[in-house]
Amino acid sequence: MKIDRISDFLKSHLIIITTIFLIKFLILRFLLFDELNITKTIVLESSYILIFTSIIELISIKGKPYFYLLLNIIFSALFLTFILYHSFFGRIITYFALFQLGQVDTINESITAILKPVYMLFFIDIIIFIILLLFRKYPLASKPLSKKLIVMPVLVLALSISFTNFMVHKDEMINNNVVAAEEKGILNYEALQIYAGSGSRIKIDVDVSVKKVSELKDKIRLIKGIKRIPNEQRNYFSAAEGRNLIVIQVESMQNFTIGLKVGGKEVTPNLNKMLKNSFYFPNTFQQTGPGNTSDAEFIVNTSLYPVAFNPTSQIYGDKKFPSLPRLLKSKGYTTMTFHADDIEFWNRDDLYPALGFEKYYARDFFGNEDVIGIGPSDEVLFEKALPVLEKHHQKRQLFYAHLIGLTSHHPFSLPKDKGVLELPDKFSGSLTGAYLQSINYVDRAIGDFTEDLKKKGIYDKSIIVIYGDHFGLQQSAISKEDVELVSDLLGHEYKDLDRLNIPFIIHAPGITDGKTFEKTSGQLDFMPTIANLLGISLEEQVVFGQDLLNYDKNLLGVRYYLPVGSFFNEELLFIPEKGFEDGTAYNIVTGKKISDFDKYKKDYIRVLKLEKISDIYMKGLPER
Repeated sequence: MKIDRISDFLKSHLIIITTIFLIKFLILRFLLFDELNITKTIVLESSYILIFTSIIELISIKGKPYFYLLLNIIFSALFLTFILYHSFFGRIITYFALFQLGQVDTINESITAILKPVYMLFFIDIIIFIILLLFRKYPLASKPLSKKLIVMPVLVLALSISFTNFMVHKDEMINNNVVAAEEKGILNYEALQIYAGSGSRIKIDVDVSVKKVSELKDKIRLIKGIKRIPNEQRNYFSAAEGRNLIVIQVESMQNFTIGLKVGGKEVTPNLNKMLKNSFYFPNTFQQTGPGNTSDAEFIVNTSLYPVAFNPTSQIYGDKKFPSLPRLLKSKGYTTMTFHADDIEFWNRDDLYPALGFEKYYARDFFGNEDVIGIGPSDEVLFEKALPVLEKHHQKRQLFYAHLIGLTSHHPFSLPKDKGVLELPDKFSGSLTGAYLQSINYVDRAIGDFTEDLKKKGIYDKSIIVIYGDHFGLQQSAISKEDVELVSDLLGHEYKDLDRLNIPFIIHAPGITDGKTFEKTSGQLDFMPTIANLLGISLEEQVVFGQDLLNYDKNLLGVRYYLPVGSFFNEELLFIPEKGFEDGTAYNIVTGKKISDFDKYKKDYIRVLKLEKISDIYMKGLPER
């Protein structure tokens, strides 16, 4: 009799479905963490699975196979999401990112590009089960287990183990969220994120009040280790006062493309020419969060850190941000932004009013002309924006125009007639080759736009700012062959320093005289630098960046595409692992590892404080 009971138990839905889930977890952990540890998988993941399967056993009498099938589909889809998100972003997805699921349709080409046949392993059993159900030959028609003697004890045990695992790791701080999920268990990590939220646990002794701007600014400068420079003592202060501001955000543009020649051909000939009469900051790094392009727009216009694990536009779209558009509006400027995508993408219909833009032009303005990838081409963007700018120029109305490009978005699917850059055969069919073609196309579009501005008389009366929003080639999202191609272009191994390095160019005819500033800079610094040139005082503005024309030292945090606590200073890039002690430091010039980095721990603490202050400050801002 006991043997029969054991046999029924082993053949039960509870055990067989749990075993299938454990196998899928084993595959998932191998793909995410490159480990194949059965014991660790059972210890860390099985209790959460048993909670779900036990609940189905308790509440389901009829249609049990269908409940299990539904659970299997949900978990398999979730596992695939984990893999795709990690491949694209290098991070473990958290429940916060569920807010982003509405964006999937817009980037379906990018998702399709990173799919691999091995991911079908999560769905093979589902297909088999569905076929068997259709033919009424479902294999698990076992006797129901005793709820009192078996199912309830299993559920209580699973809940106890899960709770114990949760409590053991509750207060454990691991900066790298991939390592955190590996060591705490994937589902346990998700539960811990729901419990802890996205905020840093570091303590600060700063009164973060939106009503005490001068005191807060003093504290921020103190933490950063810089001093206040009065406006009248600043280099280039008001040098471009009274000019229009045209800011061009280039999708996925990395700095290595600037000045690059491939097969004897310049990838960015127009920008290279522009640099001869520009201020160029080649050591600039992205600081975006999960909002990617929209986060770049946010940072550039506020000089505030984006939210760590959410798109800022979705969390704080109801706020009224002190911003560059609002400052310029107070100086008589008309402010507008142009983006050829749907206005709802990344909640821009909330973001733009939150930033204080008076007018925004989106997909309904640009229409469906010359669509490439996710929207109308950058040529269309510039061609249709130009008459709007000309109208303001003719009225002698100063304007700030922020133009957001789309065409060079991953997976860089440029039509053949627009990809005119002659590349060596080794780039044929590669993502790297497609990327270079896209950047070359955008360079031509910018060159044509600049010439049009000259013809309309706008060029000489404007500042033109050009920068990349974020990287285009993520190591985990491209093939080994593409990594090698990029490494060959760079002349060294393609590393995080290269991936996060974006161009920042300021072009003001007659003012910017071809200087290159090698200092470390980030997207937080764009607004203070632009404001300085335009003669806009930031005395009453809380900013976390600094004017690059007047400060040399810098300290910049990155907490999404690198682990929380990562930072750049004028000497190195530091990336923590579990914490500071087991982190890795790279010389910002040579890219070589620095073994002795203990003296930089104060910078690590300072960056965490700055990010925490930014979070609290934004949370306290008034709603619109």
